[in-house]
Amino acid sequence: MSSLFSLLILVASGCGRQEQGMPPDGDSTAIVQRLYDTAMQLRDEQNEDSTLAVMLMAADYAPGCKDRENCYKLYHALAQAYERKNMFDLQEKSLLRKLDAAQAMNDAGKTATTLFALGVACYAQGDDEQALVYMGKAYKETPADSARLRAKCQLMRCQVFLQTEATDSVVAALQQAKADFPPITKEEIYHLSEVYMLNCTGQTQEAESKIGQYLETDGIYPQIELLGLLMGIHEQQGKTQAALDDAKQLLTLNDSVAQREASESSAKIHQLRHEEQMKLAAANEQTLKEKSRSRMWALLSLLTLVVAMAAIALVVLRRRAVAARQAELEALHLAEDAKSSEAETRALNEDLQKRYYEHLYAILLPIINAKRTSNGHIDLNEKSWRLIEENTDLVLPRFTRQLRKNHPSLSDEDVRFCCLVAMKVPNPVIANIYGIASSSVAVRKQRMKRKLDECVVNETLETYLSNYGL
Repeated sequence: MSSLFSLLILVASGCGRQEQGMPPDGDSTAIVQRLYDTAMQLRDEQNEDSTLAVMLMAADYAPGCKDRENCYKLYHALAQAYERKNMFDLQEKSLLRKLDAAQAMNDAGKTATTLFALGVACYAQGDDEQALVYMGKAYKETPADSARLRAKCQLMRCQVFLQTEATDSVVAALQQAKADFPPITKEEIYHLSEVYMLNCTGQTQEAESKIGQYLETDGIYPQIELLGLLMGIHEQQGKTQAALDDAKQLLTLNDSVAQREASESSAKIHQLRHEEQMKLAAANEQTLKEKSRSRMWALLSLLTLVVAMAAIALVVLRRRAVAARQAELEALHLAEDAKSSEAETRALNEDLQKRYYEHLYAILLPIINAKRTSNGHIDLNEKSWRLIEENTDLVLPRFTRQLRKNHPSLSDEDVRFCCLVAMKVPNPVIANIYGIASSSVAVRKQRMKRKLDECVVNETLETYLSNYGL
């Protein structure tokens, strides 16, 4: 606590010098380092808002920091914080400052890594052209001993080419990634890129074979995306039963994801309960120590001050009464905290249950009401869209009416896309509805968020839309 207080005094002193036009001690390296260490400590305590505030304070002093390594670490942490909040514009600005620091250190590896991160940030914002530029620079800057990063640059270029349906470029990028770093073929991102490439080039049998192979090795989230593509392939081939089996397996995987999230939340609840019990035990122990100390002083007083026995006895009784009253007040406070924790737990369980059924419903709806186009995509007619809007309003009351009222510039298609997002329909299903790649859904969500930019500032599109019915 004292170190934090002294740090605030140091920062305040530096701010005063800046207001007077003087740099703090001519070199702000020490302040930047201490603010960065404080931010990392707050991050370990999972205090994200305070972490970001302290890092922004450190960024004000970064221009006067002569240690470029410190600046690199600071802007790296800032970029990560903005990425977690889906604030990609600010993330890009932090990455550009991080790039300046890396180039000032003449560190090719850090420069290449930062350029790669800039490409990913541009891709997330839908700027495919700039993403390719950064990926090309990252590929050229990557040292010879960082072959995996070179392969990842090619895989990222492959993702961009999939968006633009540049089939030849997709194949070339995938082959180059394999040539640069052969072990990349064992990673999930390569598996997804390869399967989408095979499907785009009309090699559906090879794609189906690869999916069957990768389903046995990849994690649960890649399995969900692979199953979504496999279901689309089976529907294109007219294999209705196989597509139905894929849908059932997809439903089972999503159920597993929901159960995993519920288990993690339950574990967190148990941890909070354990912490409350430990606090209660510590409070009881402290009360017992206080009582023991009071009794000891009472006995010493009785032994040394026999003449003042009555007065000392009165003091002891008063102390006991105060201690008992304090213990009673602490017990009342603990009881109130326990009630509050129980209410929060109940609300969290209700929210988990709601999210579970939303997941379940969002998967079943397109399958039950699906009418397929000649390309195998889900074709929803006007009646089906109205049904989706009505069911969205059932889960999130007055959702569509409030959305149109607050954002009159949105088209009916925009409102319906928001309904799918609010009902947590998985990306593969949304992609099937609009006839686009699954990776394009994230881009479309980001563009929708920009339409609502003045309202959606520090939260995801899903979080913003889910609050409409509350």
